[in-house]
Amino acid sequence: MIIEKTITYFYPNENKAAHLKVFQDRTNQIKAFYFTKEHIKEIERLDSSTNYAIYFLFDNSDTDNKKTYIGQSINGVKRIFDHINKKNFWSYCILFVTDNNSFDKLTIDYMEYEFIKRFKKSSYILMNKDPRTNEPNVSMYDKPNILSYIKQIEFLLSAEGVSIDPIQTNLNDEKFYYPKNRDYKSRIFVKDGQFIITKDSELRRPVKSSEFWKTGNFFTRYNDVMDSYIEDGKVVEENGVLKAAINISFNSPSRAAELVSGRSTNGWTFFEGLKELQSLN
Repeated sequence: MIIEKTITYFYPNENKAAHLKVFQDRTNQIKAFYFTKEHIKEIERLDSSTNYAIYFLFDNSDTDNKKTYIGQSINGVKRIFDHINKKNFWSYCILFVTDNNSFDKLTIDYMEYEFIKRFKKSSYILMNKDPRTNEPNVSMYDKPNILSYIKQIEFLLSAEGVSIDPIQTNLNDEKFYYPKNRDYKSRIFVKDGQFIITKDSELRRPVKSSEFWKTGNFFTRYNDVMDSYIEDGKVVEENGVLKAAINISFNSPSRAAELVSGRSTNGWTFFEGLKELQSLN
C-alpha cells in the first residue's frame, strides 16, 4: 500500500531559498529548519526555533565521504552557535522542534541516542567524538510516542536527501561489477544511482607512496575515512584484512574504487563492465 504524505515548505527569504527553509508535514507538530552556517542568525528570529530540539550537522562539500554530527538542544538553534568555530566540517544544519515545544529533555536524550545508533549503521561518517552508548531510561509508556517522533524525523530527513537506512537488497537480483585486477577481492552493484560496495568486500588503506604525493591529501583523508568506518563498525579487520561489515554506498564509482584499491583511480574503468553502464546514461 502506498501512503501519501504532503510536506509544506516556507522560505523566509526568497533570495536565499537554497540556504534557508522551514518544512513540515502539517498533520504533525514536528517542524524542520534547514539553514547553512552563514545564515544561522536568520533562523534564530523565526517562531519555535529556540524550542527543545534535536539537530544534524552535515557537510555538502564532499558528497561521497558523507559526514554528520548529531546533537540535542534545550534552546534550539542557540546551541548551534557553539559549533560555528568548534566544528569546521559542517556546512548546513537541519534542526527539528515541535510547534508546541512538546519535546522534553528525556525525549531529546533518547532521540539523540537512537539516531546515533542508526547513523552508525548507515554510510555516513559519524563525527560525534563521544557517541552515546548507554540507552536513556525511558518508560514503556513514553517510548512509543518518542519512536513516532523518530519516524517522522526520518521522513523529513529523507525529503532533503538524507537516507539513514542501510542499503537492503536481495543480492541474488543484483548485477555485480568486479575489479579488473583480480588481486582485489571486492565487488559493487549499482542501485538508485548509488555505487555500493557489498558486505565482506576487502578494502585497503591508502598505499604508502600516496603520503608523499605533491597534490591533494589522499593519504590523510582516506586513512581518516577508514578509521571512522572502523570506529563505527562499518569496517572490520579479519586476520589482517579489512572488510566491509555492511553495504557502503557512494555517489561515484571512483570513491568505491579508491577504498578497494588504496589508490586514486577512475572507478568507471577500475570495475570491469562498468564503463558500458556509463555509456547508457
